[in-house]
Amino acid sequence: METNHRNNPYDNVYPNNPDNNRAYANAPYSMQPIAGAIRQEDNVFTKRLKEHFPFFGLGSALYALFYTFCLYKNASGITYPFFVIGTLCYFFCSMRKLGVPYKKDSVFYIVSLVLLGISNCLTNSGPLLLMNKCGIFLLAFLLMIHTVYQDGNWNFPKYFCALAETFGVTITCVFRPFSDMVFYFDAQKQQKNGKKSYFIPILIGIAITIPLLFVMTLLLASADAVFSNMLDSILEAFNFATIFQICFLMIAVFFGSYAICAALGMKNVKEEVGNHQVLEPVIAIIVTATLSVLYLMFSVIQILYLFIGNMQLPEGYTYSSYAREGFFQLLAVCILNLIIVLICLYLFRDNRALKVILTIISGCTFIMILSSALRMLMYINRYNLTFLRIFVLWTLAVIFLLMAGVTIFIYMNRFPLFTYSMIIVTVFYIGLSFAHPDYWIAKYNLMPTHMEYLNDYDIDDSQQYLCRLSADAAPILLNEKTNPYLRQNIVGDVDAMEELSWLRRYYIKIDGLYKDMHVRSFNFSVFTAGKYVN
Repeated sequence: METNHRNNPYDNVYPNNPDNNRAYANAPYSMQPIAGAIRQEDNVFTKRLKEHFPFFGLGSALYALFYTFCLYKNASGITYPFFVIGTLCYFFCSMRKLGVPYKKDSVFYIVSLVLLGISNCLTNSGPLLLMNKCGIFLLAFLLMIHTVYQDGNWNFPKYFCALAETFGVTITCVFRPFSDMVFYFDAQKQQKNGKKSYFIPILIGIAITIPLLFVMTLLLASADAVFSNMLDSILEAFNFATIFQICFLMIAVFFGSYAICAALGMKNVKEEVGNHQVLEPVIAIIVTATLSVLYLMFSVIQILYLFIGNMQLPEGYTYSSYAREGFFQLLAVCILNLIIVLICLYLFRDNRALKVILTIISGCTFIMILSSALRMLMYINRYNLTFLRIFVLWTLAVIFLLMAGVTIFIYMNRFPLFTYSMIIVTVFYIGLSFAHPDYWIAKYNLMPTHMEYLNDYDIDDSQQYLCRLSADAAPILLNEKTNPYLRQNIVGDVDAMEELSWLRRYYIKIDGLYKDMHVRSFNFSVFTAGKYVN
């Protein structure tokens, strides 16, 4: 019997009362904690999560309330940076309660998250807002994994697997608050040595009261017209659709935030990085050598024709067809080359010949990136800027730097490729987010030198695109000094904007955004744009 007690996984739950540990270990299955779909022994973190359920339960509830206040129907308000800071405080307080120490090198993640939160209330661009939120979500998960695990030697595949596994375990832990609550109150009851607990009876009473109250209210309303009218007047004061949405969001955030803490506490991800370089390098050599010959031929043509051939178009080609046909294919090839080189480095055994071939592929990829950029610049020079065209140029710059890191990694296995790549992508994206591309799109497209090459159809299409820009472009589009159409046609006369329907639509859009803005949804870009419509 003593051996069983000594091996009891719950002996550390109540170190001062071993009888309670034995009683809990021998409790019926239904009273023991259920961690997702698969039960497993508790570790020190999951035990602390259960022991301090009031802290984590109340903390998740307060966080859900805070989350709803900041983000409910508020995609770009002043509350966004406060939401990011509050999320970081909630996370680190939870980790501290679990006993997970803070890491000093988490500063980069924290600063990046706060900057993205600030960027959200400085811009009104839909694509930027969407990418900001995706970036915040991804960086937050990386910060959580970095805080809980010793990830100093992790590589790309290990991080991807850790992210996927943590996300999957989080889903299985959605209902952990129920099992942890039962564990906590059952343990409290046992500690009180027979003292009666009123928690379960209270829950039962509430569960019976709610449907009974609903039925009785309906019966009484149908029995008396005066009571029914009074009840209708009360109900009209409430927007039940909004109340339902808010309650649903709060419940979802509560269970989601608690599940993340539970998933991190389970520490299911193994910290060791296995050696997956077991495949025969001859396979990779055959494939990459063939590709490298093809790439060398293509690169020579780009150098001789595109780079030093004054970029003359082939016969029968227009700027539009040449740029469009070339750019997207080359962008796809560059991305595939990056993936191919990484696969060869992580799955195939070291081989000198393979490294040389991968270096050739990397060099050819640099030439393809330059070729893609030149083609896109040709297209922009002919058909002006759009957000997509700026974004693809940004993507090419990032791929260039990522490929440079991969080239270093080919010969230096200790090079922190994932950390380098994460920093490059994060820093460059933060720069793009704060640059307000819509502002520069409007400024570039309205220059007379950039409009003279457009025919009537292209001018109309360009103007319709300008109309769809966000409030970030208002200092250009609604400014007499920078918009010649505004200065020439509608100086001081808003009604005259009927002459340019695209500009009038943009004006009405900005005016509506400015008037609908309130304290919680205050946005600096919309506020600045509002100065040009008042």
